[in-house]
Amino acid sequence: MSGKRFIIKLVIFGVLNLFILSLLLYCFSGRHRDIRLSYAESESNLLVTGENEHYPAVFLGTSRGRVLSRDGNHDMVEKILGKKVANLSKGGGGGLMPMDVHLSFFLNQGNTTDHVIYLVDPFIFYSSINNENNDFFLRDEPFELFIFLKLIKDRYPIDRLSSYLQMITVTDWQNISRYLSPGLTDGTLKTIDKEKMEKARQHYLKKYDRNSFVAYGHVVDDINRLVKTHGATITYVILPLLMPDFPGLPEVDAFLRETADREAGVFYINCASCMQDKKFYYDHMHFNKTGIEYFLKTYILSVQTLQ
Repeated sequence: MSGKRFIIKLVIFGVLNLFILSLLLYCFSGRHRDIRLSYAESESNLLVTGENEHYPAVFLGTSRGRVLSRDGNHDMVEKILGKKVANLSKGGGGGLMPMDVHLSFFLNQGNTTDHVIYLVDPFIFYSSINNENNDFFLRDEPFELFIFLKLIKDRYPIDRLSSYLQMITVTDWQNISRYLSPGLTDGTLKTIDKEKMEKARQHYLKKYDRNSFVAYGHVVDDINRLVKTHGATITYVILPLLMPDFPGLPEVDAFLRETADREAGVFYINCASCMQDKKFYYDHMHFNKTGIEYFLKTYILSVQTLQ
């Protein structure tokens, strides 16, 4: 009996501590929702998008999608598309799992959209550093209990949970969330360095885990389900690449094409070879202002007709 009493007391103690911890985290959650920053000021999503707003279009992606809102480019994007846009793309290689987290919170806050446009990089399907081991996609985001619980549900590593808990202590959000390299999209790539491109290709190959392609594929299904549950459509767009033999591209192309063919409300466009001129880039991966404008007018405006 004494052993049973000990176990019962231990369980009660554990439940009580869990309740107290949950209550504390709930109190810390959302303390900075009254802060409103612009895309020109901040890399944060939570401090920019707010609650209960309608955005006809929402972008997902990595830093290659985020450049659409840096350096004051967001105003140009909305002007070209003729509508309000939310850009949930994250620098630091925010992959499928991070985008699922951000889109889930965005919609949970009562925000709505007609069309999600996922600007895809092939590497997000192959590497944990872009997914559960990504240490960048919440570095400039305030603590929200919803996000913390989703990280647990999606089995993020303990160190990712710990680093996000540290956001509770941050107060100077305008400073911590600002973009640290302003002006890059004003530049133009001077020459396409073949040696540098080959080094980059080898770099990606070393980080790739072919088994991960299957492992992360289910996140696409999760995102599609989330989008359609909220009455929207989604289009996956492979971003233009200066590297025609980018590792993993054929597999990703086949996967997304098959997904779009199978599912209603899901569309796909492969733009990998669409923009091969260096005048559209400021480095070997990211659009400059000229590239952003051309990409939007030539490809994204046509994507919107798929709705």
